[in-house]
Amino acid sequence: MNQISGECGYCKRPETYRCVADITRTISQSHSSVGNFLACHYYYYLTKIIGVEIRPAHLSTPLKAGKLWDCIKQFHLGMKEIHDRDVTFKTPWDVVKHYEIDPRTVAKVRALFKAYKELEITVEPGYELQAEINLNYTIILPPSSFIPSISISSKLGHEAINLWQARSDQADDKRLWEFPLKVSGFYDRKYSNYFTEDKLGGKPEYYLDPFYIDSQCSTYFLADPGLDYCIMEVVQFPQQKDLKKKEESPEELFERVYQDVLSRPSKYFIGWDNKKRMYGQKFFRGEFNLKAAEERFRQVTIEIQAARWTNMFYKNFRVCGNMFNHPCEMRTICKNGNISEEMYRIRGK
Repeated sequence: MNQISGECGYCKRPETYRCVADITRTISQSHSSVGNFLACHYYYYLTKIIGVEIRPAHLSTPLKAGKLWDCIKQFHLGMKEIHDRDVTFKTPWDVVKHYEIDPRTVAKVRALFKAYKELEITVEPGYELQAEINLNYTIILPPSSFIPSISISSKLGHEAINLWQARSDQADDKRLWEFPLKVSGFYDRKYSNYFTEDKLGGKPEYYLDPFYIDSQCSTYFLADPGLDYCIMEVVQFPQQKDLKKKEESPEELFERVYQDVLSRPSKYFIGWDNKKRMYGQKFFRGEFNLKAAEERFRQVTIEIQAARWTNMFYKNFRVCGNMFNHPCEMRTICKNGNISEEMYRIRGK
């Protein structure tokens, strides 16, 4: 099989994203796509090769809230336009409309941002918004370390093969397989010697533990040896429940959340510093296992190539009900055996 230089191409047919026949070239990875492959090979196949994605209106409420918060803050810090796949947002209301975010979720995010401005929260100047990660590897392997390819031929039919001997013979093959790998991603804000990531969630402690943010932070540190630390600017998503005594309008909910955030900013803006008017938690480069992250990128790339060669992206049924703290969004496809055009679509090329 001859290798072709470059990245795996795209399929000309509208129902598939990547070319399923172009199996000698790698697919660019990110820390999240590697995590998806490790969690479930079939989920990776659906999202990265077939290109299935859930339609914006069907995303979960926490994801919609996170996207809205990210965009609001990026606009506030100077971003003129935000590009998300095949759409361009010029205002936060474009985000609300595109994702069909319900009024109560919008009210909560609006209340957070109004409090953000009222508290006069500031950030260090000198940043670059959405700086692109530039991380490339070349994976070099002899055939004996990749996938065994043993040919059996006999005039008398099948004959027994000593696999250990076959592997030993294969080790004499001096050819090398080279797999160029590009790791992609974007920093929320990047400075000369550190970066900052915005997070909004119902369980902020998840983003404050190096164990859980190791994959993302290690990737970003690997991409720039000059980065010494990162700051996770984590915001607690308001958990106010509906009032029992009366029906509360979105505007009334907005005011209730807003007053609560103002009264206790340290609960919502994790790491709140009243004097500096800043928030966030700092993590240093040495707190993350960069070598393990690099080795993971290399090994997972080999496993993805192996799965593409054998066309065997198997399902991991153990994560269907809890994939990264929420039910797998592709579970309906696995249960029904088809892709609903109402709920899903194929990514644009």
